[in-house]
Amino acid sequence: MSNPKYSVLFMRDDANVRRYRLSPFWLKLFLFSQMFLLLCAVGGVYFGMRGWKETKALSAEKKVLEQQLVDTQVRLERLSNMEKILKSYDPKELQALLTSAAEPAPKEPELNLNRIFTRKDTRQVGVENLQAKVSRRKVTVSFELNNLQNANPVGGVVDFVFVRKDGTDARVKVNRNDLTFQIQRFKRIRTTFLLPDGLKADDIFGLRVKIKGDDDKVIFSETYPLYNILA
Repeated sequence: MSNPKYSVLFMRDDANVRRYRLSPFWLKLFLFSQMFLLLCAVGGVYFGMRGWKETKALSAEKKVLEQQLVDTQVRLERLSNMEKILKSYDPKELQALLTSAAEPAPKEPELNLNRIFTRKDTRQVGVENLQAKVSRRKVTVSFELNNLQNANPVGGVVDFVFVRKDGTDARVKVNRNDLTFQIQRFKRIRTTFLLPDGLKADDIFGLRVKIKGDDDKVIFSETYPLYNILA
């Protein structure tokens, strides 16, 4: 058979059988055309998705650029308003204002924690159960003062200093009769005084207890944070 052909039969229940003879060339052409159309469809989907992603990226970039443009316009408007304000000032007043702004601000004193919490204890007396009570402007302080030198009596006077939250001191006026002592073993001390003028309870960080002996030398000194001793 020099020229083979394929027979294609179409059969229906209500019609005669139809027969068609096809050359292998046309059958191959049909198959190749279907494969070509499938490849075209796949390529179309791929390039369509790629184009959609690029369009989405360009849209997002456009939104960013639009927002940057709006921000730039706002800044330009502010600069324009500042320029108008500066033009409304007298040149001499403006120069004085710029000069004052260029001057360095005064430095605040540094907080020296070593000075605040410096402790001195000669082991002559001991302070225990220190409590403080603040009612409006009245302060009540009580504590037990023990003689650590059991063989000999010890005497002296107690003094108080408030330490502000900024590290500065605020001296108080106390009743010396309440704070002068001469003890063999221990003594319960209690005294009441007023807050210094201009000092509020919220401004206080702590209470420094300073005790001097009969020779007027400091034998005990310690700072107690107020939140630890409030009754």
